[in-house]
Amino acid sequence: MKRSEKILLTVFGFVFLIIVGGGMLAFGIQNYRSIQDESASLAKRITEMKAAIAEGSEWQRRSQWLDESVPSFTSRQDASSKLLDMIQKEADKNSLTLAGKEFIEEVKQLAPDGLPVEEEGGYFDQASVKITITGTKEQPLFGWMHALQQPSAFLGITRLQLTPSGQGKTVNVEVEITQFYREKAAAKITKADIGGRL
Repeated sequence: MKRSEKILLTVFGFVFLIIVGGGMLAFGIQNYRSIQDESASLAKRITEMKAAIAEGSEWQRRSQWLDESVPSFTSRQDASSKLLDMIQKEADKNSLTLAGKEFIEEVKQLAPDGLPVEEEGGYFDQASVKITITGTKEQPLFGWMHALQQPSAFLGITRLQLTPSGQGKTVNVEVEITQFYREKAAAKITKADIGGRL
């Protein structure tokens, strides 16, 4: 091998080492950064998990309050009836006249086979009523809505539409109020022991 070939081979070897070494160095830096990012992500997750564990007793207390406080009704009709009674009672207290009352049936989603889709994981059952009020002033209306929405009542306004009535400072209202509850099993009828009489 000639001297020029040896020099060329040496230069080619250095260039090859620089290219391969640079590529490996870039690959190593990229892996190091991804490991650092993953480590930071895991450290953040551990911190969040520790905070969640520390708040466990608070969430347990909240769950216990929920179990003790949520209303239970035997059926949707029972819940709807009680809801309508409560709405009317609060409306009377606030001098509101309810123009329209309509029970809202839950819309069941249908599967491709035409059967209702069974929903899983729903914590509450619900019954809704649509109320229409015409020509009312805002103050008694908002007093009525505030009185209905107490945390212990498990009631919520799920839709509200206000439109000016054009008569003074009054509004027309369409509101949906939903009662959240748990359905309890109906009492079973059992045979009573009549002491051997026929």
